Amino acid sequence: MFNYEDIDLNDDNNLIIFSKIAEDAAKHIYYENNKLAKSNKSTQIRKFYDELCMWENKVNSVNLNSINKEEKEQKRKDSFQQYAPFIYMMKAKVAYSQARKSGGATLVNENFSKVFNQCIDQIKDHKTLRRAKLFMEAVIGFYKLEESKKGKQND
Repeated sequence: MFNYEDIDLNDDNNLIIFSKIAEDAAKHIYYENNKLAKSNKSTQIRKFYDELCMWENKVNSVNLNSINKEEKEQKRKDSFQQYAPFIYMMKAKVAYSQARKSGGATLVNENFSKVFNQCIDQIKDHKTLRRAKLFMEAVIGFYKLEESKKGKQND
């Protein structure tokens, strides 16, 4: 059973967040009750990752030329505060995709929603936003690996 609490974006000393934990999260999303989850559309998962990347890029791409470290940090904090409501709104978008059906299945399953929301809930500044982006990047990589394994079984 996957433990959502293992996704801790605030722990800089968590050496397995982007490896073992991300891999476990990907498997949890890919399989529901040890069966292949037919409800996840990889385009939807990628869409949410891409949006997370966009917000991380907006927050961290403020003009930081020729200013000292403290001013850079303050600009990033201000930028994060400006975009935070839109970052948190991604939870509503995931909920909508979970509720919406296509071909008889939802676009994303409950497991994806819980993993993604666990990340979003921990985003408190530009640093945790970056870690959330990196974590979801790792999850997508491991998710694709699971997809490729399934494809080889069908050959």
